[in-house]
Amino acid sequence: MLPGTEYIAHNDVIQINEQQPAYRIAEASFLKKYLSENISGLILVVLLGLISSIASFLLTVIIGDFFILQFQTGSSKGKLLMWLGFHLNSKNAFFLTFGLLLLIKFVAGFYEKYLSLKQGELFVRHIRHQLFSSQMRSSVQEFNKKSFGKYLLRYSNDLKAVQQYLIRGIIGGIKQMLFVSMGIFLLFKLNWQLALILTCSLISVAAVVVMFSRWQKKTIRQSRDKRSRLLAFVAGNFSRFESLKKEKQEDRVIERFKEKSGQLYHSNLANGWMESFIQSAVFLFQFAIIGICLWLMGGHGISISAADGLIVVLLLLLMQGAVRGLLKIPGYLNKGKISIEKINELIRQVNR
Repeated sequence: MLPGTEYIAHNDVIQINEQQPAYRIAEASFLKKYLSENISGLILVVLLGLISSIASFLLTVIIGDFFILQFQTGSSKGKLLMWLGFHLNSKNAFFLTFGLLLLIKFVAGFYEKYLSLKQGELFVRHIRHQLFSSQMRSSVQEFNKKSFGKYLLRYSNDLKAVQQYLIRGIIGGIKQMLFVSMGIFLLFKLNWQLALILTCSLISVAAVVVMFSRWQKKTIRQSRDKRSRLLAFVAGNFSRFESLKKEKQEDRVIERFKEKSGQLYHSNLANGWMESFIQSAVFLFQFAIIGICLWLMGGHGISISAADGLIVVLLLLLMQGAVRGLLKIPGYLNKGKISIEKINELIRQVNR
């Protein structure tokens, strides 16, 4: 048994192995063990991220109060701030509050980003140690089944995807979900019909994005396989560079390299097409939801005052960043799962 891999070969895992795909077992095992050891740090990161998002929200909203104080005029942002329970009586109070929010945003944002990176690096280091230990303790016969290039790829491209899986997929997903939930709660207090329609729309859009992300799995795997083969080809030929020169095989190797490079090029384009489509669709869906709300408020089933309608639109615009981040989560999770599957495949070779 390898040190640090006890939970992979645990009896519970072996029993599940008969019923579930290997990558899901690996994903659950890696993540479960990591969460059990670092749950307090992860909670802190989520709270800091939520504070940073709320500070950004309030910084945008509070600007409306300046125009009320300076020009004695109405503002949807000023009304929203008052509706939230904040009321600034003077410009001094405004600038003091504005400066305080800036400080909170900076401190919370800095520590959220740094601690998120730290958690991601800890997660990757944990998996990286297990992977290297497995490979070093494998037999020569098992080790030689794969080329050096495929082994090296697990330490670079795959581990980067695993890091994003935790930082943007898990931690970011929780933070964005909490912030969007708070926005929807405010909308329910303002107009429950629009809030309900928005909630259903977001769920429907999320389902569509998840479906597209699943389709993308094929192109991601193909792209990574082509990259792995190209790296293995380069590593293999560099290792026998002297013999290739003696046998004057340079031209033949160059032609084969061009062929493999072309295959990688086309695979990357196919994956890039799907990635671009998903990202563009996320932007389209966001404004489509706003358009639906405006259409409903324009005399098609929703009765709402002008002031409340402006606040609704303002809330939707302020929630855009969080919604966009939320809809990108399936992509990060898919890429991370594929990488964990490949890493676990190497580890399981030793445990057979």
